[in-house]
Amino acid sequence: MAEGDIKKLKKILYLTFRLPYPPEKGGYNLRTFNLGKIMAKNYKVDLLTLIEDKEEKKYLDDLKKIFNKVIFFYHPKIFAYFRALKTFFSSKPLQVGYYYSPKMASWINNNYQNYDFIFCSEIRTAEYIKDLKITKSIDFVDAISLNYQQALRNANFFWKLIYLIENQRLLNYERKMVENFNLSFITTQKDKDFILRGENKKMVVLPNGVKEELFKREFKGKEEDWLVFFGKMDYLPNEDACIFFAQKIFPKIKEKFPNLIFFIIGTNPTKKIFSLQKIPGVRVTGFLQDPYYYLERAKMVVIPLRFGAGIQNKILEAMALGKTVITTFIGIGGIPEAKDGENLIVIDYKNPEEMTRKIVRLLNNEELRQEIGMRARELILENYTWDKVEKKLVENISLII
Repeated sequence: MAEGDIKKLKKILYLTFRLPYPPEKGGYNLRTFNLGKIMAKNYKVDLLTLIEDKEEKKYLDDLKKIFNKVIFFYHPKIFAYFRALKTFFSSKPLQVGYYYSPKMASWINNNYQNYDFIFCSEIRTAEYIKDLKITKSIDFVDAISLNYQQALRNANFFWKLIYLIENQRLLNYERKMVENFNLSFITTQKDKDFILRGENKKMVVLPNGVKEELFKREFKGKEEDWLVFFGKMDYLPNEDACIFFAQKIFPKIKEKFPNLIFFIIGTNPTKKIFSLQKIPGVRVTGFLQDPYYYLERAKMVVIPLRFGAGIQNKILEAMALGKTVITTFIGIGGIPEAKDGENLIVIDYKNPEEMTRKIVRLLNNEELRQEIGMRARELILENYTWDKVEKKLVENISLII
């Protein structure tokens, strides 16, 4: 029997706190779906997940084409809020309580011995199996504690209270889970260092990949007078970045380029995001079937994040399309190969004048934009494809099962 056939006999239980489909619906879905797809190519994988809304059942048939089995439990928001409130009186993170389903826990306790290995997606699923005597791995994705620590500076009063409660709880819990699991993954070295604080423990940096079809797109037309932000628009770091740019930077640039439009593209725009359309030249699209149509035609993609953690898929995808990306040191924190002025442009959000100056310079220099975009695409092809992620993921799993 070939080695590949032996691997496929290994049974993996893949545990997610949310249905990882469709993959276009935010960074979590993108990563969780693709890691599951990779494991399903190499092992026999059952997906166990929670569903908040019964409408999500329409995606189950697509997932059943990939996984051996798909098992799910309903976890409506009202019940999740009750669980989070109950967790408030413990030392655990509120979000661990929010996503805890007693029915799922019971199923796992009755069935986990049927598997060779359990793979958890995020700390929100770790509670179910942290004490089980089975080989197990966790994908932290990001250091959520780092994200919350940075978000404290810009949050409103309500969210500051939440972050103050969650921040230390999260860090303590994240560090404890490193101890409880045989192997852990995370998207960036920065997030790894924040959790481990220099301790030499087993945690593998596993970045995201970019979907292959983006490399096949080759836009040859004329760029429009557009700047584009692309991301999940109910995600606080994205909301904050767009509000900051639309209010503080874009009007100054538009004085020099009267026809310029700033497109905010992505699912679930908040009321604050929609209100930005009162600013001349700002457009909010919401979900688009093909957001890359706008990215390709834009003169630049602007991602001025002021806080956040992990790798930024929106930056990877824009670079894969050969676009010049304007971002901050927060934005490139998960892309160590990126170099300011070579394959993207880094701005200091604390210096709006410099920010404006750099963007105006690039708007006036098409040749420079094309050069930076070309080098950006090369960087992504070399380092951020799902084939490379697959090799690293399977190599590390094979060491423990």
